[in-house]
Amino acid sequence: MKVETAFVTDPELEDRFESHGNVAVEEVELDEPKDHEVLIDIEACGVCHSDWHVAAGDAPMKHYPAAIGHEAAGTVEQVGDAVTHVEPGDSIVTSYIPCCGKCEPCSQGYQELCVRGQYLEKGPMMDGTFRYHRQEKEEDIGQFVLLGVFSEKAVVHKDSVVPVLDHYPAEAACLTGCGVATGFGAAANRADIDAGATTVHFGFGGVGASAVQGAKVSGADDIIVVEPKDQRREWAEEMGATRTVDPNEEDVLEVVDDVTWGAMADHSFITVDVTTSEMIGTALNTVGGRGETIMVAVAPGETDTIDFQGHGAGSVLGMEKELKGTIYGGWSPNYAIPNLLKMYDNGTLPLDDFVSKTYDLDEINDAFDDMLKGNIIRGVVKP
Repeated sequence: MKVETAFVTDPELEDRFESHGNVAVEEVELDEPKDHEVLIDIEACGVCHSDWHVAAGDAPMKHYPAAIGHEAAGTVEQVGDAVTHVEPGDSIVTSYIPCCGKCEPCSQGYQELCVRGQYLEKGPMMDGTFRYHRQEKEEDIGQFVLLGVFSEKAVVHKDSVVPVLDHYPAEAACLTGCGVATGFGAAANRADIDAGATTVHFGFGGVGASAVQGAKVSGADDIIVVEPKDQRREWAEEMGATRTVDPNEEDVLEVVDDVTWGAMADHSFITVDVTTSEMIGTALNTVGGRGETIMVAVAPGETDTIDFQGHGAGSVLGMEKELKGTIYGGWSPNYAIPNLLKMYDNGTLPLDDFVSKTYDLDEINDAFDDMLKGNIIRGVVKP
């Protein structure tokens, strides 16, 4: 079948913070699903910086061209013979972590660390073959994290498909497939937030907004958002921040010191578009004794140090600080997605407020431009 699909032919590294218009949208050939696969009619797909990492070269695929998009909601159209948990007509959300349910991490309850993560940046499906094909140039198109769902339709592995109730708006539901689960879970799962805690959040895009929500639900009292964009600071205040900081105008450490009466924060979260060695050091410096820094944002591959900017690394040892990584917010997609949507139903998680703008598929480069310029919290493409 023929479908319109967005893909990257070559990554560009000239400027990580400016769209180069190098995401193509073309009509391509899409194969039928194999035994363990599902054909999905895509209704909405969130615009996530992880896709831009593929386009910019921060997280290069092993195969190009590569179809991008991984945060989708849609309807099952066809299933392979080995698929039993969904059927045509079901509403679903895609998880960028495929969960087999049988490996050691999955068996321990850590589906986000499923061994099938080894396939995420290869390009072909798990059997080594491709589902998208560029006809004119006779090229196979890989699928970022086995998805590539900036497309009218997509064929994905069954382990990447999570069934959900059919009453959720696709624009809201799709966000739980990556950004909201990652940010919310970073605060609610990876950080040990006690009632009355102080948290510092570097960056307020889709993941950063979700981390703020996770901190609120977990009982944080003072929530400080560090964000250079004026509009995003306004959104942060509307969505739960008790204090915002423009790092170009104020010293972050002085603000945290003032808010906490010198004790410094309990937790800090790095949820910027692209992190740096300096930001990791600053985030660690904002927390006090037994404080935690949760690193959510991707750092360029060449980042191999932490810059404490004159404060010294000794405080990590002497004050028992921790630097933690996280993927998918430290929880299992098959648990996270329906539970986040339940919170949306109950009014606890305002997913509608996350969606700043929707785009047609052929406006995908405009969506990335808006994301990189900080004009949106989350954009959603509706193919």
